[in-house]
Amino acid sequence: AELQASEREVWRAVGVFADEYRTVLAGMRTAYRDAADLVSEAAAIVREADAAVLGPLSALLVVLIDDAQAISRGVLTVVRALRERGIAVLAFGDPDISSGAFRGASPQLFHELSGLLDEVFVLDAPHRQAPGLTELTRTLTQAIGVAGRVEHRRPPAPTPTTPDPCVQAFLAPSPYEEADRIAGTLRDWHLTHDIAWSDMAVIAHDTRQVTALETELAAREVPTRAAGVQRPLGSEGVVRDIVGIVRLALQPVHEREPEALIAALCSPFGGMDAVGLRRLRARLRHIELAEGGTTPAAELLRQAMAFPATFTLVDAPEARVALRFATTLAETTAGAEAGETIHELLWRIWADARARDGSTLQRHWREIADQPGGGETAHALDALVALFDAAKRFVERTPTEQAATFVRDILDSEVPEDTLSTPDRPGLVTLLTPATALGTQFEAVVIAGVQDGVWPNTRLRGGMLETWALADAITAARTGREPTTPGVLDRRREALHDELRLFVRAVSRARSRLVVTAVDDDSTGPSPLFSFLPDPPPLSEHPTAEHPLTLRGLVARHRRTLTSSTGVAARAEAAGQLAVLAAEGVPGADPDDWYGTAAPSTDAGLHDLATEAARVSPSKLESFEECELNWAISSLGGDTVLPPAAGIGTIIHEAMETVPDGDLDKLRAVLEKHWPELDFETEWIGRKEHRRADVYLERLHAYLRAVESERGRVLASEVEFRFAVAVAEHAAYEIEAGTTPPAPAVHIGVDADGPHRAIVHGFIDRVEAYPRGAGEHAAARGQKTTPMTEGANGERVVVVDLKTGKYEPDSDSKVEEHAQLAAYQIAVEQGLVAGADATALAGARLLLVAKTLSGSDYRIAHQHTLEGEARARFLNRLADAARGMSGSSFTAHIEAHCADVQWRVKPCRIHTVPAVSA
Repeated sequence: AELQASEREVWRAVGVFADEYRTVLAGMRTAYRDAADLVSEAAAIVREADAAVLGPLSALLVVLIDDAQAISRGVLTVVRALRERGIAVLAFGDPDISSGAFRGASPQLFHELSGLLDEVFVLDAPHRQAPGLTELTRTLTQAIGVAGRVEHRRPPAPTPTTPDPCVQAFLAPSPYEEADRIAGTLRDWHLTHDIAWSDMAVIAHDTRQVTALETELAAREVPTRAAGVQRPLGSEGVVRDIVGIVRLALQPVHEREPEALIAALCSPFGGMDAVGLRRLRARLRHIELAEGGTTPAAELLRQAMAFPATFTLVDAPEARVALRFATTLAETTAGAEAGETIHELLWRIWADARARDGSTLQRHWREIADQPGGGETAHALDALVALFDAAKRFVERTPTEQAATFVRDILDSEVPEDTLSTPDRPGLVTLLTPATALGTQFEAVVIAGVQDGVWPNTRLRGGMLETWALADAITAARTGREPTTPGVLDRRREALHDELRLFVRAVSRARSRLVVTAVDDDSTGPSPLFSFLPDPPPLSEHPTAEHPLTLRGLVARHRRTLTSSTGVAARAEAAGQLAVLAAEGVPGADPDDWYGTAAPSTDAGLHDLATEAARVSPSKLESFEECELNWAISSLGGDTVLPPAAGIGTIIHEAMETVPDGDLDKLRAVLEKHWPELDFETEWIGRKEHRRADVYLERLHAYLRAVESERGRVLASEVEFRFAVAVAEHAAYEIEAGTTPPAPAVHIGVDADGPHRAIVHGFIDRVEAYPRGAGEHAAARGQKTTPMTEGANGERVVVVDLKTGKYEPDSDSKVEEHAQLAAYQIAVEQGLVAGADATALAGARLLLVAKTLSGSDYRIAHQHTLEGEARARFLNRLADAARGMSGSSFTAHIEAHCADVQWRVKPCRIHTVPAVSA
């Protein structure tokens, strides 16, 4: 009974829904018409309606049809109705440029149209194109199959002995070279032949090519507009940035992805760069670790963005930038909850970005947009204006709709929004497809991207649903004949002829000049259509190869001459031209703006050793000695990305610290606990790295078991040390040439800080102790090592530094001068490790788990105890490094480090590769 009652309730609800649905249907428009319905109804009205219904149209005498080759069958029906009513019809068209088969237009329909009219006239003589272009057009039309009428065709003239300069072909070795030459050709026409930008056009086969050309030509300082090509607002980067921030504001705090927050923070509206982001995440992580937490840096940033007051804990410029952005994000969320429209929410974000640092963003963008080559920035500003217009229309049309709907429409839609018509800007080169080029003409035209497989594109249309069969069936029903099934070759031939008509249409748009371009490289080649064109000249003979034809290119050319030429006259000419350009305010011409010519903002060193101590990290000492400049860039924030391998090493180190006995299950538990903190690009990379980390743990387990078998014990793990080395005003080797300098004094405790000191601070991974005669086996494990010395009481104290990298020194000879191990030994020697007998120090060792030997699960590289000259030499290294790290200039060792990129794991942080343009 309960089930039956429940079913009755369900059917009652269904009935209510059905009634509401019928009510909605009854309120919808019933007189809706699509284009085909409108044309059909118009033909019926023209044919049957009386004068009272037609109104002013009853007095119609003549109808003119332009581009009649593009009519559809519906328009043909209207023409028949007009003729039946006695109205004269004059149609103008060329069946050889008909290409609307996708919407029902064909040359056959033009033939039927001409049969409805009384007379057919043919324009016999050319009235628009130059003779060379006329001959090319006639030659191309000879290859198109006949469709109805042919009396308009004229044979081309005999091939001239010398090629006509008005028609040129060009083959580029790369797409970028093609864009360069197109820009150079357009600029040559504009400057040399006085052709206005607006009287030039670039025609490509499809909208994808037009979009790419718009970007490339704008970057080459050619003013362009893409006619008839609309892109969705969401495809513009600046639009995605600002709307993405609104999407974040509309999301609950716990659903905001860290990656999306980072992208928003590093956008133009967030105001932070990659270096600042890295510093901010590191500072948040340090605070978390100091409080004993284990939250990853990305999650810490997400939490801080949800609670902006967190950033007040960090006293740094990047924290203040993040605080301001997080506050704006919170205010945007509050505004959305208060019912603000999407237009108001967008204005919140833009107003904050505009107000930051005194309208720097807006002023900077406008300055770039007004400069040569600022087309991309101008396009971004246009996209922002279009976005705010779209938001305003959205609010006006749907005032009760939520802002989330607009955000979803912009970011997730691939269809361009309906836009209001705006007047075209003057002085722009028009970018077209053959379809949008109908009814246009230009003084000069470039047909770009004529590649094999792209133009002609003979791929059969409608293959999946066989739409061509539907059209054939309708034609057969109209004519009373049996439907025929054309073969693949016939349909492919029709597609080829349609592509040829597109090419003829593109060629016929030019009045006096035509250039056809394509790329000829290893992956693609020119179209067979180039067989109709004159042979392309060599690249060196192209007119744009001799002169840059841009102010920026002219400045670059004269600067190169001035700085590299040995001719006095050439350098004097270049200097004079640069002076003229600088007087006109051309960017880059004034030597005061050149990189490296401005005076340094300060020549003070990074540290003043006379007033404060310098910090020297043992792990960075060798990096500084290898290349001072590379160290400086890294120390000042040049490392913007922390590789996952560093995180794996941190986990392995913590496992050794927390599981000193080497229990494999406990070691793996540490790995599993911290593994979610690491970020990898893909899941398969994460799985591969996890397997590698597990192998390292197995090797660490083998070492720790070997220590246990040798009766070794752990004295300390991750022990912090800090000592200072006296720093003289001059380098140690300058004190007395030819003699070994004395070791500088070592200070610990409160005496460490102060002037002329080098503070050495770090953490020792592990300090082990072995009884008399033990420890050799744990160190060796199948490899040859030098016996360790024993302390006064027969015990051996050994410093262990765990390394998980693949490129660490792996033999005793390679670690003789290892800075980290030497610093650790000094720390033990000075009694900074509790429980470790300094007199029992037997040296230090690197434990390598990324490298192994046959018969061994790990590898050991041992450093002997620092004594006498070796100890003095290392302490002087620290003093020299402190002086160097505190300096005002840093040397780049080009040959030894910067230029050697073949074997280096981490490439140099400065560019030393010669310029390609040289």
